Amino acid sequence: MRTDWMLLGLLTLSAGAFAEDGRYQALPLSGAEASKTGARAFILDTRDGHVWIWSENELITAPDGRRRYGAGFIYQGKLRPGSQPGEMIEQQAR
Repeated sequence: MRTDWMLLGLLTLSAGAFAEDGRYQALPLSGAEASKTGARAFILDTRDGHVWIWSENELITAPDGRRRYGAGFIYQGKLRPGSQPGEMIEQQAR
């Protein structure tokens, strides 16, 4: 049991070493949609521009094919910087 706690501590410390201070920013989402589905947050990787939505009540498919509700991340895509404030950025084909 003691080795489990030590391993958990080492994993936590090593994960913290990889995360740059302030790299990931989270903003709680509210409104009608959020109140129906539970807690939700917008998460932004400020270095590379990746965006996720974290949801407390997301429909998840398990490896065995069963579906259930639980917490999960939904990848939204990658942002790119504009050249001026208010610029409309067209969606690019995948």
